[in-house]
Amino acid sequence: MYDASFDGIQLEGNRAQRWLWALRVAAIAAVLMATSSAAQIPGTPTLQNAFVAPGGVVALDYGGATGSQTYAAALSYVPSSAKLLFAGGYGWRNGSGTRQNGVYGLRLAFPFGAPKGSFGFAAFAGVGGGPQTTIRDTLSNTTEVPIGLSVGWRRFFGGAQGFSIYATPNYVFYSGGTANGNLMRVGIGSDIGISPALGLSLGAEFGGTRQAALGGPSGVVYGVGVSYVFRRR
Repeated sequence: MYDASFDGIQLEGNRAQRWLWALRVAAIAAVLMATSSAAQIPGTPTLQNAFVAPGGVVALDYGGATGSQTYAAALSYVPSSAKLLFAGGYGWRNGSGTRQNGVYGLRLAFPFGAPKGSFGFAAFAGVGGGPQTTIRDTLSNTTEVPIGLSVGWRRFFGGAQGFSIYATPNYVFYSGGTANGNLMRVGIGSDIGISPALGLSLGAEFGGTRQAALGGPSGVVYGVGVSYVFRRR
């Protein structure tokens, strides 16, 4: 005998499974945007994941470069439309020839492409800087304004595990110090979803250089970040 009620139960079960899968993907995607939380803090690499998910992420970041170290905390938020990411952060930078100083960063990113696709794209712009400081007897007060694109690829392994890799070419305007300038830089990063709430980010930035006395960067800048998803929709 044909049992219509069984088909109804099966249909509801399939819907529930699809919703569960979608929620898991959104959770992992939120973790995989961890590096974006670094905003545009001087002394950390300019990295921007191409994938975002609605909700908020808080992160602790470390950036290293020739003769300097940066420690920072950052926060990012994506509204339910997932069409915009806002990130901001604050930290401390120190190194050879300079005292410890506060640094800040702000960034907006605009993802586009298929929300659940393996490949993603984004455009972004930011600003970062800090108070005046003396580096090797030269007064430096640099503000950085990067404008760039991001292209990324991601892979999920089921459950709460996944990772993404991405490239972030960007054009950076510098003002302050004793001279203005601009550079072309490229960031390469990877974000790893350890659980639905915890993520790890690794990355490096290289390209054009600027004198350390003017605020740098004078070579490769690398970074490590740990993030926690505290809100999801």
